[in-house]
Amino acid sequence: MIPPAMDRFGLFNTASHRLFSTAIDQSFQVGVWLPFSYWEGDRHYPVLYVPDGEFGFGLAAGLIPTLIGTGDIPEIIVVGIAYDGIATWGEQAQLRERDLVPPGAHDRPETSRCEQFSLFLREELLPFIERIYRADSRDRALFGFSAAGLFALHSLLSQPAMFRRYVAASCTWPGADSYLLQRAQEYVLEREGMRLSMSIGSAEDELLPGFLALSKTFSRMQGLGFDRHVFEGERHGAGVLASAFVAGLRDVFRA
Repeated sequence: MIPPAMDRFGLFNTASHRLFSTAIDQSFQVGVWLPFSYWEGDRHYPVLYVPDGEFGFGLAAGLIPTLIGTGDIPEIIVVGIAYDGIATWGEQAQLRERDLVPPGAHDRPETSRCEQFSLFLREELLPFIERIYRADSRDRALFGFSAAGLFALHSLLSQPAMFRRYVAASCTWPGADSYLLQRAQEYVLEREGMRLSMSIGSAEDELLPGFLALSKTFSRMQGLGFDRHVFEGERHGAGVLASAFVAGLRDVFRA
């Protein structure tokens, strides 16, 4: 049962946009968080993009001000990407699997629309954000957990010019790991100064072999700043999600 309409709980310095994608035939709700100095000048800011905005945007917008305040990261803009017009986690789970898992790592590759989702980002969302906000097109970051983490690594290995900094967590399950490992072994870094942080929980037993193999491959890439974290005792859930976000942002924005 869908609850009655309720007022949304406000987060400081946020805005909401609805954006229809012709690339994927889907309407999205796009959340934007702006740093507190945004109105004090005309500087452009790095931007962190967060798929799974239904839960990821609140996490990011809630933690980013503290990370900025303690000097762990510079001031950045945060953009959350959520599906418009859905009401259940089941709908969100179905759509995210369709859009974030590439065909080579998908149980049903014919249903994957990962390439269309990438096109939506590249041709529609990024230009939209950079037209409306003072967003630095040379300094974009991407954070993802689980399927969104897989999408982050897929983006690094297939369209590296889109983002400069990548944070990926808990995304090397059987099938996905072999797909990513093959792509990573074939990949030649095309852009200097890129950074990647990967994380996993020590209790994510099925994901650990792929994580370790990929870590070894990424650590050998010239020109890629690479960090990895294994969070003791954590399973595939909120502990890794929150820890990976904080540690990963510190890693990729480290001076």
